[in-house]
Amino acid sequence: MTPPAGLLTSLSPGSRILFIRLRSLGDTVLSTPLYAALKAWRPDLRLSALVEEPFEEALYRNPDLESVFPLQVHRTRQRSTTRARWQTLRQIRRKRFDCCINLHGGTTSAWLTGLSGARYRIGLQDYRNSFCYNVRTELPSPPPGVRWHSARFQLEWLYRLGLQKGPDPPARLVPDPGLRSVLEARLRDAGLPPSRPVCVIQPSSRFHTKEWTDAGFAEISDFLQEHGYATLLVGTREEKPKIRRVAGLCRNRPASIWGLTISELTGVLGQASLFVGNDSGPTHMAAALGVPVLVLFGSSDSHLWRPWQAVHEIVQNPYDCNPCPGYRCHVYGEPQCILSITPQQVKKALQRLLERTRSLEQN
Repeated sequence: MTPPAGLLTSLSPGSRILFIRLRSLGDTVLSTPLYAALKAWRPDLRLSALVEEPFEEALYRNPDLESVFPLQVHRTRQRSTTRARWQTLRQIRRKRFDCCINLHGGTTSAWLTGLSGARYRIGLQDYRNSFCYNVRTELPSPPPGVRWHSARFQLEWLYRLGLQKGPDPPARLVPDPGLRSVLEARLRDAGLPPSRPVCVIQPSSRFHTKEWTDAGFAEISDFLQEHGYATLLVGTREEKPKIRRVAGLCRNRPASIWGLTISELTGVLGQASLFVGNDSGPTHMAAALGVPVLVLFGSSDSHLWRPWQAVHEIVQNPYDCNPCPGYRCHVYGEPQCILSITPQQVKKALQRLLERTRSLEQN
């Protein structure tokens, strides 16, 4: 067995590598710098990714990937079924991968790795279900005083497998040009003015510990409109009530759109001049598209999950209990970490972001 330190170096030309990155949209987007780094170093390698539905759309047209495998998720249970896992497993085994790298570490991804049929089945040393791996590496520690981003952690532990160090690539999303005219028509129907720069506002989150107030987002929408921006509220179909509440509190009603697919949201964000939102998948999408981002953080670690390689501002108030898993607030009952953020804090951060953006455009 090749020692872990030289594994990636020793792979023969044209070797196939499968990356498994289950769970969220943000995780899927933040895996793309890894594919770019590996492909830049060894263009001959044939890379694929396995992600949960519907997040495979974030990887469509990615030039670093040969194929993407979606793992079907039960609509109400929000997790994959045994049948879906076996179906996906049959698909990846037919590809005869040389190497399978588990970026996730959970039980499902461990079994998929162990049964992938790949010669090298790779995970971190502290992953559970150790029998699923025949190559294990350690998670590196950052230098004293340095706090790495999650994307940087992934790059660092692959350096231990032989990936050559280089510049940290940005995250990457590729809009579908075929959707442009359709989206322009939908945005016109939603009431978006065609002649003003657009700020997309994403006011919702899967976790209430990461979601700022309706009134706060409404005040920021009005503030941006007073500064020459058209504002567009976006969200899933399930987030429609939140969008309507925010819009109803605005003095100047924003445009609103919901129920977009990930491909459609990519196209909308690609036309934006600014993005404001909670710590969520769309925030990482906007950053990957090069849109200046203002993100409000509550329960999450903003060092670990800040926008990657993008012009951004973070608004977060310090609490001793931060970060936490975010499923509920065990200390205050209500998540004061996010609720304590004031519109004035956000406005000041927006002014800093706009000044930086103008300065970069002039240079």
